[in-house]
Amino acid sequence: MKQFPPFELKAVNISKSFDSFTSIFSPIDLSLRNGEILGIIGWNGSGKSTLMKMLSGTLLPGTGSLTFHIDGTQLENEQIPMQIGFIAPYLTVYEEFSPKEHAQYFCDMSGVDFNTALYEQLIEVTGLKQHESRQIKAFSSGMKQRVKYLLAMIRQNPILLLDEPSTNLDTKGQEIFRTIVNMHKVMGGGTIIATNEQAETNFCDHIISLS
Repeated sequence: MKQFPPFELKAVNISKSFDSFTSIFSPIDLSLRNGEILGIIGWNGSGKSTLMKMLSGTLLPGTGSLTFHIDGTQLENEQIPMQIGFIAPYLTVYEEFSPKEHAQYFCDMSGVDFNTALYEQLIEVTGLKQHESRQIKAFSSGMKQRVKYLLAMIRQNPILLLDEPSTNLDTKGQEIFRTIVNMHKVMGGGTIIATNEQAETNFCDHIISLS
């Protein structure tokens, strides 16, 4: 697996309002660099998922700015999602595919070469090797969550955004979560974890509370 070049994801004064009056949370500043793990905590409804969507580039901030620099070059806003692997309970997978078909399709539609060696490593790490020829629709909810981990890593994006990453995962699945986070850190990637689980915040170098 490759080592990521120097990068920084930076948010300045970002917030969001859906009624044009009341912000979901107070404006936030944050930054993420190589090897860092940042935790986002807060009660249900405090805006953790909204913040994660803004950081992923899939939802525009209501206030403030989001920038991403890699190797000293600032990317255009529309390029930011291509730098991010995103896992969340509300994201779905194409259940008619097998894991390998889905990974190949995901790379194709992103314009990224499918890395067979990386896929073989990830299918082992996620514990899906013996199921890789089955359609995802036959998977349990926990296995579908593991597929999301595979997809988040297959493009070798420098940033991982993990929103409630242990959703539907059993004890073995939670070990996979820890393995993936550590693997990404060793590569020089940055990770943001939105959670209220202390076992997950224990990974984090810094914590931002939305409560």
